[in-house]
Amino acid sequence: MLKNSMKIKNILSTSLIILFFLLGLILLIAVIMGVPYIVNNIGNITNIVSGVGMFVLGVIYFIMIILLLEIVSSSKINIFIDANVKRFRQIGYLLFLNLIMDYVSMLFNGVTGIRFIDVAPGIFITPGMTIYFIAGLLCFVIADAFNQAIKIKNDNDLTI
Repeated sequence: MLKNSMKIKNILSTSLIILFFLLGLILLIAVIMGVPYIVNNIGNITNIVSGVGMFVLGVIYFIMIILLLEIVSSSKINIFIDANVKRFRQIGYLLFLNLIMDYVSMLFNGVTGIRFIDVAPGIFITPGMTIYFIAGLLCFVIADAFNQAIKIKNDNDLTI
């Protein structure tokens, strides 16, 4: 492996590990502080839904970081494995889930910021939603590319 690619992989791995621990700490604090917040706002459904939604969003990002760490760690042996295809697809589904949660959150709290498309009340597209959509599709494309690479590798292994 090239010297520069090893450096980049190490930087990526270190960054993901730092994000893993920071987000884990934030989620732990959110649980500790979130329970009293929910108890104090038991009558205000909008605040409770917003708080729980933000926590679920943090958990989804936490899961995505774990999946990315597993992909990076598998690259030490061989990155083109079926498990990585599955991981990229899982990340794609999680990004689509984030898109849906972002949309529902904006329906509850109101749309803030720029909107690309605003057809009618409740029908809109924001830049964040667009990024989730494109990144999710990109993960599926990468998963398919990995799957094709695995098939080619298996065919080459059978060739004498």
